Amino acid sequence: MPQSLRKTNSFTHFIGIDWSGAKGKRHKGIAIAICEAGDSAPAIVAPPSGERYWNRTEVTDWIKAGSGLPAEAKILIGIDAAFGVPFDDENAYFPGREFPETVPELWQEIANCCVEDVDLFSGAFVEEYSEYFQQHGGRKGKCYSRRMRRTESICIETGAGPCESVFNLIGASQVGKSALSTMHMLHLLQECSDIAVWPFDEPNTARICLVEIYAALFAKLGGHKGKMRSSTELNIALQGLNSKAYQGELPKKIDDVTDALVTSAGLRDIANSKQYWQPADLVPKIRKTEGWIFGIK
Repeated sequence: MPQSLRKTNSFTHFIGIDWSGAKGKRHKGIAIAICEAGDSAPAIVAPPSGERYWNRTEVTDWIKAGSGLPAEAKILIGIDAAFGVPFDDENAYFPGREFPETVPELWQEIANCCVEDVDLFSGAFVEEYSEYFQQHGGRKGKCYSRRMRRTESICIETGAGPCESVFNLIGASQVGKSALSTMHMLHLLQECSDIAVWPFDEPNTARICLVEIYAALFAKLGGHKGKMRSSTELNIALQGLNSKAYQGELPKKIDDVTDALVTSAGLRDIANSKQYWQPADLVPKIRKTEGWIFGIK
C-alpha cells in the first residue's frame, strides 16, 4: 500500500452523526455514535452538558475539542447532511445572482446571513435566497428547480438511495434545512487547523476528518433496506459491516440512533477502501464547487 494511502487510512475512531436542521435550542433528531478501529460495537455518545438532547452549537464545540478523545486519536466523522449545493451549467449556485464560486465561500455566506439565528439555524439564509427554494404555504420561488449535485444523481442512478434536492424544503424527505445548518457549522470548524473537510481538504492533513455521508447507503452496505425498526435489524446490518452487535437499549423512536450507529460502523468498514476516496466522477471542478458523499464510488 502506498505511504500516502496508509496515512489517509490511519483512523483510530469513527463517529457517525445523524443531524437535524430543525428550529430550536435542543434537537431530538441529533444522535451521535462512536466506534474504535477493529470490530467492537459502536456506542451512543450522550451530550457532555448532561442534557437529554444535543444542540448544534454543542456538537460544534465537541468536535473542536477532539470529541473527548486522546490527542493521539485520528478521527473520521461522518455527518448525514449535504456539505454543498448544486453548481449548475451557468457556473453558479444561484443563477442570476452574484455569488461565491467555492464551497467554503458558500459556507461563509450562510454563516454571514444566519449570525442572528439561534443554534446555527438557517432560516435567514433561506429568506435571503427565497426565490430559489420551495417552502411550506405554497411558497415556491420563481427560480426554484429540483436541482441535484452530481454525487446525488449518481446515488439515485445506482440505487444507493432516493436523494432529495436541498432546494426543496417541504415534506418528510426534505434535507435542505439540515444541509444549510451543517454548512454553517463547517464554516465555524474551518478555524481549526487540525480539522479537514473532505473532499475539499485532503483527509491526511489533519487529526480530524469530516465527510458527508448518507446513512441509508451504509445500511444497504450492511444488507438492510429502509428504516430500521428493531435491534434485530440493526444488528444484522452491523454484522454486514463487520461489527459486533450493539448491546445497549434503544429508544422507542430508533431511526436517528440506528442511523448514527450504522454510520459509525460503516465508516470503519470502508475507510480503507481507496475507491471511496477517489471516485471517478469526483473531478476537480466538483471537488471545488459541490463536494461528494463518502461511500458513493
